[in-house]
Amino acid sequence: MKAPGVVILIFGFIVLGGGIIGYTTARSMASLIAGGTFGLLLLVSGLGVLRGNDMGFLIAPLLTGLLTAFFGYRLVQSGEFMSSGLMTALGLVTLILYFTLRR
Repeated sequence: MKAPGVVILIFGFIVLGGGIIGYTTARSMASLIAGGTFGLLLLVSGLGVLRGNDMGFLIAPLLTGLLTAFFGYRLVQSGEFMSSGLMTALGLVTLILYFTLRR
């Protein structure tokens, strides 16, 4: 049951890194706060999944789904692949891997 937790941890690091990159390139404090918050929450929930904690199994896909929906909405609004399209694709891949590896 370790693979779903590892997938969430990797996605959490990507989200955290994306928030930091958004801040350094565009001076976007919103990117830093949102990326930092969601990234850390994903890391904590990924650790919960690794430990078999029921809350980790609930929160990890919920946060991933929320981020995927948000970036999907931004992709439709802007039509630009970077960064909203990339994050939408990564979120979908993360959800697919999470649920297929969990079985």
